[in-house]
Amino acid sequence: MSQDRRGGGRRSKLGRSGGGIAQLPWQSVKNPYPPMQLLDEERMEQLHKTSMRILSELGIRVMSEKVMDLFSKAGATVDRESNTIRIDESIVAEALRNVPSSFTLTSRNPEKQLHFGGNSLVFGLVAGPPNVHDRINGRRPGNLPDYQNFIRLAHHFNAIHIIGNQVVAPIELPANSRHLDTYHANLTLSDLSFHCTAIGRARAMDGINMM
Repeated sequence: MSQDRRGGGRRSKLGRSGGGIAQLPWQSVKNPYPPMQLLDEERMEQLHKTSMRILSELGIRVMSEKVMDLFSKAGATVDRESNTIRIDESIVAEALRNVPSSFTLTSRNPEKQLHFGGNSLVFGLVAGPPNVHDRINGRRPGNLPDYQNFIRLAHHFNAIHIIGNQVVAPIELPANSRHLDTYHANLTLSDLSFHCTAIGRARAMDGINMM
């Protein structure tokens, strides 16, 4: 008689206990390998110089007066008629000297603290797909119940460290307020850190205030 017929074995025990999928405990992950060198030093320098030329000559078009004020105070050239900011290489170099090489993000559960930088790896959900698919119900437009189920799954599986911004878009909800519903799901169905939407300062601040 096979082990499954006798009611023994690992699969049967998991099924009876409702233990589900066996998994390792939640933990930080480190990459033991050095970064891949996709370009040699000469090509990296060419890429850097071209990037600096784009920033200093072509510039970046922005929509926020506050952002233009901040860049102006930092020494950038601001053309308010065309909403264009031009950033000299010296400003970029100074910013790189001052920015931290790593930082720590702490969720509501301090045991799930995340370290960004160095050889740390952080695995998260995607952001913004308009549709959802499973083998039972097939492909369908994004909606809040499916969004909530994704958050439950992210909370359950220890391989997930962080929740993306709207892991599926609940398109049945008003576009100007659906971020509040997804933030609420993130906060009530999981204790993981999550991305706030970057579509405007107000929506980002909503997420910060709700935390």
